[in-house]
Amino acid sequence: MPPLEQGDTVDVFDIKLEAKQTEPPARYSQGKLVQEMEKRGLGTKSTRASIIERLYAVRYLKNDPVEPSQLGIAIIDALTQFAPRITSPDMTSELDGDMTRVERGEDTEEHVVTHSRALLAGVLDELLKHTQELGDAISDAVTADARVGVCPKCGKDLVMKTSAKTRGSFIGCMGWPDCDVTYPVPSGVKVSPLEGEAAVCPECGAPRIKCQPFRQKAFEICVNPMCPTNYEPDLKVGECKVCAEAGRHGDLIAHKSEKSGKRFIRCTNYDDCGVSYPLPARGKLEATGETCPECGAPIVVVNTARGPWRICVNMDCPTKEKKPARGRKTATKANTAKKTTTAKKTTAAKKTTAKKTTAKKSATKKTAADK
Repeated sequence: MPPLEQGDTVDVFDIKLEAKQTEPPARYSQGKLVQEMEKRGLGTKSTRASIIERLYAVRYLKNDPVEPSQLGIAIIDALTQFAPRITSPDMTSELDGDMTRVERGEDTEEHVVTHSRALLAGVLDELLKHTQELGDAISDAVTADARVGVCPKCGKDLVMKTSAKTRGSFIGCMGWPDCDVTYPVPSGVKVSPLEGEAAVCPECGAPRIKCQPFRQKAFEICVNPMCPTNYEPDLKVGECKVCAEAGRHGDLIAHKSEKSGKRFIRCTNYDDCGVSYPLPARGKLEATGETCPECGAPIVVVNTARGPWRICVNMDCPTKEKKPARGRKTATKANTAKKTTTAKKTTAAKKTTAKKTTAKKSATKKTAADK
């Protein structure tokens, strides 16, 4: 920049006005949380990781970096209101310190146990006076954690539920039994609600959710299987081999169920032949007109984010034999070779020993004969 003096005229080429807000500190990772526990004297070197694992197991924490769930926040809020000392790290640190002193021989086990019981009894007495308030807070938090959106029929919350009969997950209305709205949930994925405009389907008004498969890219869908965004036209992928052998004609049709959202291939004469094949949950289908040379089932192409996937739809096809995990085959061969080599060495050693023993016996007999 050239030297400037007051009153000089300068050319303005660009002006930027940026509005920013103070950002909150970054969330703790699990490793950082362990360090913070160590700094505050919470737990021991061998228990800190298991404490965090337990908090995840009871759903007080989620994700990584660590986020508190609605249930975890409700528990802390309720305990802070009715038993504030139990939420303080000082109490946990005090109890851990007592046990450390017992380990060092600086205090007795009986004294520490008596002190801990008295400490916790006082906290429990306060909590028992407010069991109803605690129950309501926890119940509301559990519902908030399970919420995926608003029911398009009655306006109440739609939440994740578990079937008492099948133990499978589904989305149901909190207005049940007055409102019978339910939606299926894709299998093998972790479901979480969306926020803002993306949370409501513009086509049918049902909630949209985010599905996270294991080690795969997440995708977003409308929970309503009958929504136009989930509709897939039926596709003929071949002719039924079983029907042809029985002297009748049957087409194999790829179909997506409007009730469950699952995809499958089924013969038009299914009631007679029972031919049906499952299909991958996602990916655009293409019929090839070809059949598998091994089993005669149709071959289709599934277009996914990773590219086209050419498959035989028959899950029992001989070409789908399970392959050993990578590295296991090599390791097995190496172990087999090692065992074979060891066995050969052992056999050779036995033969050598046997020869030496026979030679010794012959020598002994010869010496006896000479005498």
